[in-house]
Amino acid sequence: MRKKIFLGAAVMAVAGVLLVWTARASERLTEKQWSLTEIKSLYVFVQGVTDETKKVGLSAEQIQTEVEEKLKELGIKIVTEEEAEKPSDKPTLYVTINARKRERVAAFMFHVDVGVLQEVELVRDPMIQIMSIMWKKGRIGECHSRKLVKAMQEVVGYLMDQFCEDYRKANPPVEVEG
Repeated sequence: MRKKIFLGAAVMAVAGVLLVWTARASERLTEKQWSLTEIKSLYVFVQGVTDETKKVGLSAEQIQTEVEEKLKELGIKIVTEEEAEKPSDKPTLYVTINARKRERVAAFMFHVDVGVLQEVELVRDPMIQIMSIMWKKGRIGECHSRKLVKAMQEVVGYLMDQFCEDYRKANPPVEVEG
């Protein structure tokens, strides 16, 4: 009888340890989230808006403004291209829009990526420094030509929400004791 009680207690202890370990593991950051730690400023770059997408009202400036507003809400400083080119750590958040009008149909197929480029160095040779995509999310879809602007705003908004969520996990608010 004592062996059964001891075995039962041991099983419960192991289950408790596994539960705590699982809860702690869920608090850990992914490598992509970790790469966002302590980013204080970003250069924002929107690319891929073509003459074809401009005809239906898509504007790189409008997308950039919406992205920058979300970043400012996080407390991230937006830097200019000139500031980003200085030799300090200035990561780039890019938005790439690839939209093509379908023939014979008033619709667009699209692929949108939002990513963060950061300067990294090779472990085997720290003198080699390159820009690398450290965080990236994307979406593909299709929409009617009249709805392209709204679709792009929604998709970019969704991807930026994903970025904001990961950024907040990597940069939790610091509690000030006092």
